[in-house]
Amino acid sequence: MHHYDVAAKVLIDNCRDEILRRFLGIDVNESSLIEGLPQETATVRRSDFVLRVVQSDGSPLLVVLEIQSRWEDRLALRLLEYRIRHMISETLPAVSAVLLLRPDARARNHYEDAEVHYRFRLIRLYEMDAREAVDHWPTCLLPFVPLMKGGAEMVRQAEDEIYRADLPSVRRADMLSSMTILCGLVSDRLVEDILSRRRDLMIESVAYDIIKQEGFQQGMQQGMQQGIQQGIQQGIQQGIQQGVQQGIRKGRIEQLREALIDLLTVRLGAPSRTLVQRIMAIDDLEILQMLKTKALTTSSIRSFAADLKKIARSTES
Repeated sequence: MHHYDVAAKVLIDNCRDEILRRFLGIDVNESSLIEGLPQETATVRRSDFVLRVVQSDGSPLLVVLEIQSRWEDRLALRLLEYRIRHMISETLPAVSAVLLLRPDARARNHYEDAEVHYRFRLIRLYEMDAREAVDHWPTCLLPFVPLMKGGAEMVRQAEDEIYRADLPSVRRADMLSSMTILCGLVSDRLVEDILSRRRDLMIESVAYDIIKQEGFQQGMQQGMQQGIQQGIQQGIQQGIQQGVQQGIRKGRIEQLREALIDLLTVRLGAPSRTLVQRIMAIDDLEILQMLKTKALTTSSIRSFAADLKKIARSTES
């Protein structure tokens, strides 16, 4: 499953009624996600969702929704096939829609050939105003802000709104993790900024595992790139080998930091932001391994923090 599809699934789970109201103008009384697929349906990606909706007047409706990070030429045909199969299975009227996250000049809200004329709803998220969303939209829709018009300037405010929301911590963690993943479509810097500020809460979200994996891969890629650049002067082969080694080491360091924070959280409760920042600042693989051993046996966060200070002093002397 692609990581943007994970973010889409989290948002559908947490905010589908508001997505239907705000983006499709459907007056929803209740909705449910249809997980099962009609017989003989071809492979379907997790960014395709079918919702069974009861409208405010009591009438039922199917909504076939695709959340798409980029336009694909055959998207309309796939959506049409999925719509027909579910209509046959459910015998209900249907609305089909695409929520497009990034601009593409090829995007169209219809498909036509010699026999078929099919029109669906195309919601261009990138044309919507980020400031309007932050000021007036429900909290659960704010993870979409980075992808909207003026979104990069409004990310911090949207992030703060989510972090302070009167919601269970797991839901806030899911929303922040989803927003972080979607920020990856815009800017690596935005991703790093949110992680540096909100990692303490985000570790409660299942989507956070995707971010950790992405971080590991990014570390390897950066290390390889640095090594290759050095190899121009020192020899191409030597540079590639050095880049791979640096990338693997950087990835292992990132994994160990995250594993250490997760271990402390599970055993002793979430560490303070200060402690998390101190752990994330450690670049020494051996020290991180030593601290992980301490975390397995320590009796409290305070005791672990004291051990961390001792180890830091001993390495400085």
